[in-house]
Amino acid sequence: MPRPDVRTLGRARSAKRVGVVLSLCVAAGACEPKLVVGSWSCPTPARSAEADGGMLTPVTDPILIPWSTGFETGLCDWDRAQGFCYSDPGATIELASSPTHDGKKSLAFTVTPGDTAARQARCVREGMLPEEAVYGAWYYVPEFATNSGNWNLMHFQGGDPGASIGNWWDVSLVNASHGLVAQAVNYVGQQPQRPLVYKSSSEIPIAQWFHLEFRWRRAADATGEIELLQDGQRVAYASEIATDDADWGQWYVGNLATALDQPDSTVYVDDVSIRAP
Repeated sequence: MPRPDVRTLGRARSAKRVGVVLSLCVAAGACEPKLVVGSWSCPTPARSAEADGGMLTPVTDPILIPWSTGFETGLCDWDRAQGFCYSDPGATIELASSPTHDGKKSLAFTVTPGDTAARQARCVREGMLPEEAVYGAWYYVPEFATNSGNWNLMHFQGGDPGASIGNWWDVSLVNASHGLVAQAVNYVGQQPQRPLVYKSSSEIPIAQWFHLEFRWRRAADATGEIELLQDGQRVAYASEIATDDADWGQWYVGNLATALDQPDSTVYVDDVSIRAP
């Protein structure tokens, strides 16, 4: 298929991250990221690591819902919500005019799985989490790939932003006999294990948009509930479980791939949202 038309977001600036991002080095092969700076004018300026002495100060305000963005104004909606985007030095985040789900823009997250300095590119919302919410995004995977590592589309983590951060949940792609499927993985109280909650029997479509939603009723004791939906159909569910251990957390959306049978991986993301159930 022809290469989609993309436009780079602009020069990215390297930035030392707080322990919030560094914890991903253990969970998903992350390393020193860099902030992405938009090439447009936004009402609210992007957060600057340089202004904070080389480190981003964690946002501890409540995450208000509903919230959504279709990237029609680049990362301006993300800036207004005090989120941030970053990529490994060899990875990229670009504004795409094709393919798009709804509207004229999407984001293209391109990584190189075999390069430890290019394995991830993501956008992040952080703050005090809602007690119950649905976290969703539309994804477009241009071509099939065999995954022998972690191919992650969503990641949740949290804790004390000034001290200890732990991994909570992953939504990742794995190979099954019939294609690529989405799965939910529970890290809560289980590190370094990653027990599978449930594996979908429905493969994701290749070169078509599909919708993933993670419904999360939070609880530190065994009263919590999660549900992973693909195009409105349940592909993972767990109840009467501890889903997290803190009120402050982060939601990562984008592309992380550690071991695919292709040199590069691009995942397109559009119409990201956080809503009430």
